[in-house]
Amino acid sequence: MYVKKAVSLFGAIGTIFYFIHVILGRIFYDGYNPLAQAISDLTAADSPSKNIASVFSFLYGILTVIFSTGFFICFKGTINKIVTAGAFFFCVMTLISFFGYTFFPLSEAGYAGTFQDKMHIAVTTAVVVFTILSIILYSIGFFKTSEYKYMGIISICTFGLLIIGVMLINILPKEYFGIAERINVYSIIIYTGILSLWMYRYIKHN
Repeated sequence: MYVKKAVSLFGAIGTIFYFIHVILGRIFYDGYNPLAQAISDLTAADSPSKNIASVFSFLYGILTVIFSTGFFICFKGTINKIVTAGAFFFCVMTLISFFGYTFFPLSEAGYAGTFQDKMHIAVTTAVVVFTILSIILYSIGFFKTSEYKYMGIISICTFGLLIIGVMLINILPKEYFGIAERINVYSIIIYTGILSLWMYRYIKHN
């Protein structure tokens, strides 16, 4: 029980570490423009904030992987098969994100077109696909329950933010790319924190 409770909170703690990595990265990166630049620029190979930002990014990644794996194991076959499938794809997404971004950070701010940068984009594409798939499954699965429909609503809202972010990336001029990207990234980071707290509450009352 105590182990499950601890693991359930790893997602929320990871969320905090993620925003610390963004805040400290911004502080240590003179001239960084959050309106235009990607969050990945903070941990790019030539970034002045790489060392400090990468530490908290790594902590976020490992904690999120442990949480998502624990979430899948805990709810496998418990609520319904759709939620289980959503948890599985969410776990896959966190694994791809952690290992992909750890081994393939941007070679430099922006996009230099190197093999490393191409792999970074490939990782991002995979993360987006598995994120959307997992959120859709969570939305459907939670809505099929009588007790956890509110999590279905939260999942649908998160999915809506992801769609808005994708649309804005294609609509807004490049100088506002950072805004559109943050809508996408922050929505899933916050959603992870919400899942984490929900799992803690579920374990506490069951």
